[in-house]
Amino acid sequence: MNKVTDSTPWLGCIADDFTGATDLASFLVASGLRTIQVNGLPTPQQIANIKDVDAVVIAVKSRTIPVQDAVELSLACLEVLQSLGCAKYYFKYCSTFDSTPEGNIGPVIDALMSKLNAASTVVCPALPVNGRTVYQGHLFVFDQLLHESPMKDHPLTPMKDSSLVRMMEAQGTGKAVSIPSQVVEQGPGALTEALETQRVNHHYLVLDALSTDHLKCIGECLSSFTLITGGSGLAIGLGKEFEDCGGNLTEVTSSVQPIAAPTLVLSGSCSAMTQKQVAAYRTSHPVMELDPAKLVTGEQSVDSIITWLASAIDRAPLVTATAAPDIIAENHQNYGAEFIAGLIEQTFGALAIAASDQLGVRNFVVAGGETSGAVVNALGVDSFYIGKSIAPGVPMVQTPGEQPINLALKSGNFGQQDFFFQALETLSCC
Repeated sequence: MNKVTDSTPWLGCIADDFTGATDLASFLVASGLRTIQVNGLPTPQQIANIKDVDAVVIAVKSRTIPVQDAVELSLACLEVLQSLGCAKYYFKYCSTFDSTPEGNIGPVIDALMSKLNAASTVVCPALPVNGRTVYQGHLFVFDQLLHESPMKDHPLTPMKDSSLVRMMEAQGTGKAVSIPSQVVEQGPGALTEALETQRVNHHYLVLDALSTDHLKCIGECLSSFTLITGGSGLAIGLGKEFEDCGGNLTEVTSSVQPIAAPTLVLSGSCSAMTQKQVAAYRTSHPVMELDPAKLVTGEQSVDSIITWLASAIDRAPLVTATAAPDIIAENHQNYGAEFIAGLIEQTFGALAIAASDQLGVRNFVVAGGETSGAVVNALGVDSFYIGKSIAPGVPMVQTPGEQPINLALKSGNFGQQDFFFQALETLSCC
């Protein structure tokens, strides 16, 4: 068991996108671990400033980049976390296992295992509070198998399988096995025995989880694993292990407060839930839709959008690239998926900078992992304070400094239909 020390973080985390990182950080804080989130590979100065925390979450944009780039970036993050003296490591990916048959989840797990000399690890993307469960090794989105859910039409990582065992063995180099919910139901003793038995002949131990109680049980059985992997739900049960290692759980009182300044909503996710959220928001707020064809020709530009925003900024406007699958497919056919993704991200990043500099926007609500990464990078935000949760897995976060910025970074399918309204109320006191 890895003992807690006063001078070093206990848990080092690598998240493959920015919304996933804030998702994980919010659950760690709720579990009682003092947590800092760093955006991008930390600089030496940032590393030197990481003090008095129990967990460090490094957010990188590695989910959809080339496999080898994702591996190298993740290993660089691991090196930083090792230099900080972390005793345990956590690779966080999406609760819908966003990836392709080539990666990037499997190759990154293999690389981290190799570097840490770990012969096995757990795989558990489940987050039941948001409808993501694992049963008999298959990932569900509410009552649909993953490959039958709207995730089958994801523009960057269309999910065509639901078997985590098959997906891990396709992406990785090792063998996977499913540990069913019937074992988890029997409690920590039975689950620990199953984990120790199966890790002898398997690299990836895929864990069923149908409820938050299952995640709490799983969390009590991971002390022998140097590396754990999964969604943010695994963090729910880590508090007990932290205490068993000598740590003190902390009830964190957040200093993050609403800001009396304009709010801008940016939506790049095309998930089914985000489409509902955009539709609900447009009933009472100004909305402009990004049109890739017009962006290509220059008929629509950052300058023209900012001019429109200036006339609507007092009503928390929304700029959206959210579209139905058939429209996305048409744009990809005309211009190429990679080009469209880059164009949209570049536009959102430029809009965030211009809105902040020209319109005084200091509250941003952002939907979509890739979009969130583009906005955070454009604004030059290198770390966050973690505030109250707006919805499960979506906290309010605030940048340090004399002129802080509030952000809500939402994974596409997270939140209820009224999420944008909830975020507006939480971030801004205008």
